[in-house]
Amino acid sequence: MPALSAATRRRVPVLLAVLIALAPAGAARAAEPARVAVADIGFTDSSGEARDQRSQHEARRLALSSEVRTDIGREGALQSLALSCDGACRLDAEGVEALRQRAQAEDAGFLLVGSVHKMSTLVLSMRVAVLDAATGKLVFERLLSFRGDNDEGWRHAGAYVAREVAEQLPPR
Repeated sequence: MPALSAATRRRVPVLLAVLIALAPAGAARAAEPARVAVADIGFTDSSGEARDQRSQHEARRLALSSEVRTDIGREGALQSLALSCDGACRLDAEGVEALRQRAQAEDAGFLLVGSVHKMSTLVLSMRVAVLDAATGKLVFERLLSFRGDNDEGWRHAGAYVAREVAEQLPPR
């Protein structure tokens, strides 16, 4: 293979600079991870148990919210962002819209909202939804049941949700 002439060697850096300048602006963004705003997970209890477990449930709710945020960003394809609320976030239409606007203001591409419901001593359910932060359109929703009103049961449910989010959401 013949060696490059001196004139060609001088042109290579200029050509590279021109190609970089002409590259679409979105190409640089494609490598950035999508931002997922994760609102504090809610909790309700209709089990009717006599023992007051509010403090344990509040600690598990906060830990679950934190762990989901951490686990979503673990692989690097997504970046999580905390959307805290005073207590649990309101998940009615008005509350979710306010969260969506906050997520959009924070430049998040998606918003994750969810709540755990304790039905009995052993059975809990968790509903989560992911919305497009710009449009409010539902991207996906999951309803899962899990056993064990204990730290391990809640951790396991949170890890599952984080995996589902990471698998379902495309990097932006």
